[in-house]
Amino acid sequence: MPTQMVRNPVNPEQLSLLQQVFDQACAEHQIDKASPDAEALALILVNSLQKGSDDKQKLSALAEALAKSR
Repeated sequence: MPTQMVRNPVNPEQLSLLQQVFDQACAEHQIDKASPDAEALALILVNSLQKGSDDKQKLSALAEALAKSR
């Protein structure tokens, strides 16, 4: 029987945090918000938050690393 990852729902405050981090990373790295890179960034940020990382500095550092590695 495969183990399922439990993902917590995102509350409005967390959604706002994600939007801020995403917008900042897109602006700083000239990422088109409709691009595959932006979609991947958003998915990774949401997944990270759902696994318990809801610290803005940590999410921003993750977004920065992802944006630089593309």
